[in-house]
This record gives sequence, C-alpha cells and structure tokens, in this order.
Amino acid sequence: MIPAPVRIAGIGLVSSLGSGRAAVATRILAGEIGLHPVAGIITPLKDRVPVSQVRDMDVDPERPRNDELALEALRQALAEAGLQPRSPQVAAAALLVGSITGDSNVSETRYRGQLAHQGLVPNVTIEPPAGRVAVRLAEELGVAGPVLTTCSACTSSANAILTAIHMLRQGLVPRAIVVGTDILTATLLHGFDALMLLTPDGCLPFDRARKGIQVGEAAAALILELADDDSRTGCRDVLLLGGASRCDPFHMTASSPDGSGAEAVMRAACEQSGVEPSAIVAIKAHGTGTPDNDSAEGHALLRLFGDRIPPFASIKRYLGHTMGAAGTVELGAFVGCLEAGFVPACAGFAEVDPEVGVTPLRNHAPFVGGIVMLNYFGFGGNSVSLLAKVPRGEVVA
Repeated sequence: MIPAPVRIAGIGLVSSLGSGRAAVATRILAGEIGLHPVAGIITPLKDRVPVSQVRDMDVDPERPRNDELALEALRQALAEAGLQPRSPQVAAAALLVGSITGDSNVSETRYRGQLAHQGLVPNVTIEPPAGRVAVRLAEELGVAGPVLTTCSACTSSANAILTAIHMLRQGLVPRAIVVGTDILTATLLHGFDALMLLTPDGCLPFDRARKGIQVGEAAAALILELADDDSRTGCRDVLLLGGASRCDPFHMTASSPDGSGAEAVMRAACEQSGVEPSAIVAIKAHGTGTPDNDSAEGHALLRLFGDRIPPFASIKRYLGHTMGAAGTVELGAFVGCLEAGFVPACAGFAEVDPEVGVTPLRNHAPFVGGIVMLNYFGFGGNSVSLLAKVPRGEVVA
C-alpha cells in the first residue's frame, strides 16, 4: 500500500541569497551567486576561499547564531502555515533539527580567550553539542512534543525530514516542525581545508574542471502535516511522497565511485513512495562540485535512468554547501524555483566530464508540475533521497 503523502504547510528560508523562498528564487532566476569573502571569522583562509554567508539580516550578538537563523526561518514557516508560537497546535508538534555545527563557534571563542590569557593549552570542547540548539528552539516555540536532533553530516536535516514523515504516518504527532541550520566557523573551514576540498573559485558542480566545495551557512524550516486535512492554508499543494535513507560505507568521506550506493537510495525512495523513475520530471542533485562526489552521483543517475535522465541540477553554487542544513535549505529553495515556474540551471557547469558523461541543465527550464527527486549524499556514504509532488508554478519567461 502506498503511504499517505505529507503536506508542506509552511516553508521558511534564510540564506546567502536572501530571506524567503520567493526572494531566493527570484535571485536564482537572475543568475545571482551568493559568494563572498569570509567575514566575521578569524581565519587565515579569509582572503583565499570565498564562502556563502548570511549577511543581510539583523542578529542579536547575545543569542547563538544558529538560533538566530533558525528562528527567522521558523517565523516565516509558522506564518505561512497559520500557526503561532506557544499555541496548542505548536505545543503538540514534534520538533526535529538537523545541524552539525551547533554551538561550536562558542568553543572557538572560549579557546581564543584561553590562548590570549594562558598561552597554548589543550582545546577541550565543553560547550553543549548540536542538540542544545533544538532544546532552545523548543523552549522558544513552546513545543511540548518530541524534540530530536539529527547529526549525520550533510544529510542531517534531510534525515530529519524523513523521520518527521515516518512520525506523522505512524500517528505519533499531528504535525512536525523540521529545521535545518548550520553556520560557518573556523573549525568547519579548516576541517575542509585539511581535506583539500575547498576551492578558491566557488564550486563547479558536475563540470570537468570542478575542484571542490563552496561552504555556506543557512537555515530553513518546514511545517509538515498529513495531507488529509484540506482546511490548512499555506503551500498545501506541495506534497512529500516519501523517501529513503541508506548508508554505503565505502569510505569515511566518499561514496562508492561506481554510483551503486547513490543508486540504491534513489531506487529505494521510488519503491517506498510508489513512484516509477520514469514519472520523475526533475531532480535536485546533491552536486557538491568535488571530483569524487559528482562522479559517483553522475554514475548513479546513469544506473537508474539510463539515457533518459530527467532535467537535473545542483544549486550549491547559488547557496553554497550548507552542510547539515542542506536538506531543508535546498528543498525550500528548489520548491521556490518550481513555484516560480522554472527548474534552475546548474550554475558553474560548462563542460561535460567525459569520465561521467552526464549533462545537468545549462539554462533554466520551464517547470510544468509533477514529481521531483531531491538528493543528499554525505560523508561516510550516508545518503537520503526524497520525492515530492509540486504543482505547476507561475511560468516565467
């Protein structure tokens, strides 16, 4: 039996391209790229590696930055869904947060203070882990239902979405609030630099000359409900049909190069959602811009779709790779584009890699409605693929 779809009743988005999915979609349509020199982070990389940071937003310096970004996204999502913080409807909801940075910037600030006053000392992280973000958000919203944190690298909030879908279908909660939030920190930047994965030119997904990732920060929030109540307002015609999560333990930081791991999760997502691959009309690829990741995903698309791969694109050059927040952030931005009537082009792509042989969208393409796939592939081979049904949007020129 095909499980009941889940309605997205509200979406909130804060990113390097602005706030709100409609505004972000407008900037993507115009070809704008959220790529800037590093600001506000003490690091020797600031003049070498551009990043995608949230800049046009007033923040309270006394409040943790992940909280600030998440709360703005939540404000938008709750307003669209017609909900108020601390209302009975919100109190009964589950809150699921996907994040990998948590309060790590607090650890950095503390350690710099120790260095200044004590000299070189061991850096022992004592600040609360990523789960504290969810606890604080629950307190702010008045959520009394289950509060969960997913920390599975780049699939963190994508796994949170999938968990929320399962909770709703099992009748555990009447609605779920899913948040993905991650910020840029010196630790994050230097970690990827140590892995030699950063590029000084911004990412070039699927391109023959791709060299590495473009890290970013962002937050997005989703309000999810079972699609059996037509009384709700919001973007109630956007439905999550299901998805799957898998682990392909080929390598600590890479997926199987032949694409078998990525193919498995995409195929499982289709089977569990009752969708034939031939019914998919567009794909939001993970597309980090690294040689290995894009090659594995390209081979996976060929394995599943053969020579009939639907129009696909990575949107990471627009927004940056937002780490654990990518699940909700890229869903929100991609849906915003589809609602505006177009499938976004794969910014940064110019030349086909002959070792892979797949070609993402070079230009924006009209979107006429239908089933779309959203892919997320993280370190350690953990992967998530989601399927959504999005109606025809307002066709753009």
